[in-house]
Amino acid sequence: MKNLLPESLKKLAKLFEPFATLYVVGGAVRNSLLGFPISDFDITSKLQIDIVERLLSESDFKITAQYKRTGTLVIKCRNESFEYTTFRQDSYPLNSGKHKPSKCIFTDNIEIDASRRDFTCNALYYDICTDKIVDLVGGIEDIKNKILRTVRDANLTLSEDALRIMRLVRFSLQLGFGIDNNTLSSAKEYSVGLKDISKERIKDELVSIFEGIFKYDSYKSGLKASDGIRLLVDIGAMKYIIPELLDTIGVAQNPKYHIYDVFEHSLATMDNLPPHLMIVGLLHDIAKPIMLKEYGNMYMHEIRGAELVGEILTRLKFSNAEIESAEKLTRIHMFDLDGKTRTSKCRVFIADNLEYFDDFIALKQADGLATNKDIYDGNYVKKLIQLKNQMLADGMPMKVKDLPINGIDLMELGFSGREIGEMLNNIRLWILHNGKIITREEILNRLRRRK
Repeated sequence: MKNLLPESLKKLAKLFEPFATLYVVGGAVRNSLLGFPISDFDITSKLQIDIVERLLSESDFKITAQYKRTGTLVIKCRNESFEYTTFRQDSYPLNSGKHKPSKCIFTDNIEIDASRRDFTCNALYYDICTDKIVDLVGGIEDIKNKILRTVRDANLTLSEDALRIMRLVRFSLQLGFGIDNNTLSSAKEYSVGLKDISKERIKDELVSIFEGIFKYDSYKSGLKASDGIRLLVDIGAMKYIIPELLDTIGVAQNPKYHIYDVFEHSLATMDNLPPHLMIVGLLHDIAKPIMLKEYGNMYMHEIRGAELVGEILTRLKFSNAEIESAEKLTRIHMFDLDGKTRTSKCRVFIADNLEYFDDFIALKQADGLATNKDIYDGNYVKKLIQLKNQMLADGMPMKVKDLPINGIDLMELGFSGREIGEMLNNIRLWILHNGKIITREEILNRLRRRK
């Protein structure tokens, strides 16, 4: 691991050396053994943070954040930063499931610090100065065997912090590791604790599950993001994340077009998308069970679905921009379903949804591939792409501001108030419908005759 360390971290270890051993701990050590990328370095020692502050006071290292309760510092040197934590023991209320320890007790004992960590593969310590790994819990052997196992009793570990259950799923997917039977049983037993975890934390872990297969290239081994969703369902965790998704399981679809039920189709759609669109792929048909129950069919599920997607993502604390995009894509994903929509209508659709068009196309293709690959014809999607490119090349007015005239021109012709905006949009729509660019003078002459 020595060659992977930033020089500033080696220098920091030398500052610590007269007083304590500075270790890299956790994911960086694990990833170095697996040959996976290292995105950050967490460091630890027995020194409490007030001592570390004094130690660094005359150095090039600056402390940019401090959390006294957990004994944590963010230490920065030029463009590199490291999170430092003092050896500690965490105390959680019994069976609370909450992510935040109620009490932290600092210690100079590395074995006590190792015992507070979640999984054995994450409880490895790398002594920077001696270039040696300290393994107190069998983490190296578990990494060799590609198994996830809790450091302490699984019931204790997962009951005190239920977010570890989602981390368990994420690591399994990212690393391509199996899960120890006792750990898996405990995850099922204590998934109820997720109800006490903040939605922000749950959302972050869910997004990491989407991104993990690409970050760690685990997709090359055949793993898919849907494997993480299936595991969350099997464990019982999905009940506390997106319970609406459970209602799609086993809901049959028209066999003329679909070979999967709604749940399996949603997973297949998600797997055909990049990470930023996976949540949309997972939820784009979320309203089908509701529509089937209320109306006996799934017509207009995209309209009800957009509302439901907004509610779900708001509950999970996604950003306003992410929610707006997901709602929009869900609402429009059925457009031109059979490829027979008039070209004039397609032009208007493309112009009105230009901001979302590329993501719409990605969702459309993923949705089609997840129906029945044997009958899926992607040519109609290609036609929409070609039409959009032609519109841009021709200079079609995607927005009112793209017109060769503006509100001042209309005012000079006697238009006023709301009719100015309405007329400008009508002109834009006329051009899009007809697919014909007309000059400024032609537009003005038509308007003069009308007046």
